[in-house]
Amino acid sequence: MKVNKKFGQPVELEWRDACEVSGWKTLDDALQIPNEVICKTRGYFLGQNKEYISIVHTIGSDERNDVCGIIHIPIAWIIKIK
Repeated sequence: MKVNKKFGQPVELEWRDACEVSGWKTLDDALQIPNEVICKTRGYFLGQNKEYISIVHTIGSDERNDVCGIIHIPIAWIIKIK
């Protein structure tokens, strides 16, 4: 999945998140998959590689400036990109 964005352009991703269930469970209960968790994340496009799309919530004025709030989302988890 190739994102048609450049550094700093707004992007919105809809993606399936991993989930964790804590505490002791029987084997049968442990094998029950919880309801799917769908996330929507808005930010600025940072870049991508073969496995991840990276976005940030805050950027400087150009690529030479710092970025803040980095999230790397596995491409396989992404449902929709705007």
